[in-house]
Amino acid sequence: MVFRTIAALMIASSPVMGDSWDLPMAWPDGNFITSSAGVFADEVRTSTEGRVDITIHPGGSLGFKGPEMLATVRDGLVPIGDLLLPQQIGDEPLLGLPGLPFMFASFDAFESFDNYFRDDLDAIMANHNQKVLYTIPWPAPQLWVEKEISDIDSMAGIRVRTYDKTSTEVYGAAGMTPVQLPWGEVIPSLASGAIEGVVTSSSSAVDGSFWEFLSHGYPTAHSWNLNAMTVNLDSWNALSDEDQASIAKIAADLQPTFWQAARAEDATRMATLADNGMTLGTVSPELHDALVARAEPLRTKAVEELGEKGKAIYEGYLATQ
Repeated sequence: MVFRTIAALMIASSPVMGDSWDLPMAWPDGNFITSSAGVFADEVRTSTEGRVDITIHPGGSLGFKGPEMLATVRDGLVPIGDLLLPQQIGDEPLLGLPGLPFMFASFDAFESFDNYFRDDLDAIMANHNQKVLYTIPWPAPQLWVEKEISDIDSMAGIRVRTYDKTSTEVYGAAGMTPVQLPWGEVIPSLASGAIEGVVTSSSSAVDGSFWEFLSHGYPTAHSWNLNAMTVNLDSWNALSDEDQASIAKIAADLQPTFWQAARAEDATRMATLADNGMTLGTVSPELHDALVARAEPLRTKAVEELGEKGKAIYEGYLATQ
C-alpha cells in the first residue's frame, strides 16, 4: 500500500500530459497482453516520431492493482492504462457485460459482441475521463485444480481463486469455496496452500507455472474476459490532431491482429501446459449443464442489476444472434 502510494505521488508529480506516458500492466513481461501493448507502443513511438513515448511497466511494478485501473487512468495518476473490464465493476457496473456467465460459446461470438458493444464502451469510458484505444480478449478462463473433476459434486469445497464478482458467484454456486484475489497474490497463495485451485486463462496458467502447484485443467469457460487499452482524456486532448489521428489508426489497425493473437495464444499455452505434465481434462455435457443451470439465476440477476441501459445492451445483442 505504501509503495503504491509513493508510486502514485511520483507519477502525479510529473506532467501527466507530457510526451512520456507510463503504462502500468498487471501482467508479466512476455504475457501476450503485455507483448501486444509493446507492439502498440513501438508503432506509436515511430508514427509520432517520439512525441508520444509509451513506457510499459509489467508485472504490477508501479504498484497499481488491476481493479484500481479505471480510477487510476480517470484521475490521471497515469496517462494510459490496460483495464480488465470485469474487475472495474465496483466503479462502473456496465463493464460487467462482457463477463456475464455462459453468454458466449466461442471466440467468434465474443468478437461479435465486442463489435456490437464498442460504441457503448466508448461512451462509458468517456464518462470516466478516458478514451478506448483498442480491446483485446483473453482466452476463455479455465478451472485449474490439484485433483480430477468428474462431476459437480467433485468440485465441492475446493478453495479456488476467483478474480471478479461473476467468477466468485459462479464457482460459489458450483459448491466451491471462492477466494477473490488479484493476479499478484495468486502464486503466493498457491505456495502457502491458502488456495487449492485457480480460475484463469491458459496464458496466466503458464505465466504462473501452474504445473509446480496443480495437476489438472478444465475448460469450464464460464465467461470471457475483455481488456481495454484506454488513455486519460486530458492527456489525449493535449496531443496534436495529427498525433491523435495517427494513434487512433494504429489502434484500429492492430486490434484484429491482437484478437487473432489471443486465439493462437490459447493453443500454444495449452501445449506448454501439457508438455509440463498437466492433465488437460474435458467438461462432460452433464457437468456443463449442471454449471449452466446453477449459474442461470446469477445471469438473470446480474442483467437486472445493470439497470435499463445494461438490459437494453444485453437484449439488443441477443436480438442480433
